[in-house]
Amino acid sequence: MIDSLITPRTLLRPFTLADAPAAFSWLSDPEVMRFIPSGADRDLAAVESRLARYISHQQFHGFSKWLIIDRVTQEAIGDSGLFYFPDGVRVELGFRLRRDRWGQGLAPEVAAAWIACYREHYAGRTLHAITEPENHRSQRVLTRLGFKTVGSEVLYDQQFDVFVLPH
Repeated sequence: MIDSLITPRTLLRPFTLADAPAAFSWLSDPEVMRFIPSGADRDLAAVESRLARYISHQQFHGFSKWLIIDRVTQEAIGDSGLFYFPDGVRVELGFRLRRDRWGQGLAPEVAAAWIACYREHYAGRTLHAITEPENHRSQRVLTRLGFKTVGSEVLYDQQFDVFVLPH
C-alpha cells in the first residue's frame, strides 16, 4: 500500500517497537483508553505487545494502526489507521489521540487521510468503524466524515455500534 500519510498538521507512519515509550503516554491513559475493549495498557511491556500486533498486521496486510506525529513539534500524539475486524473480512478505521490533543480537529483530519487512501487502494470496498454506544465524540467525528450507523454487534466480547462509509 503506502509507507506514510501526510495531513496539514500531521505525519502518519507505521509503528516500530522503538515508539513504545512515546505511545505509552496515551495507551496507558485510562481516559484515552476508556472505550477500548482491553482498556489502558498497564506497563511498557503491554504497549510493546500492542505495537507488535500492529507491526504484524502491517506486514501481513499492508496497513495497520499507525503512529501520528505532529509535523511542527515532531511529537508522537496518537495513533490511527485501518485494522481488520475479528472476522478477517471487514476493515475498520480507528483513531486515538493523547488527551492534550483532543478538541483540535486532529481526529477528522487523520481519519479523512485514511479514507482517501482506502478509497484509492480498495475502491468499491466498504470501510467500517465501531464505537461503544457511549462514545459520542467518536460518533460525531464519524458522522461528519460521512459514516452511517448500520446497527450494533458484539465484537471483542462487548457491544459496539457499527458504522459504514458509503462508497
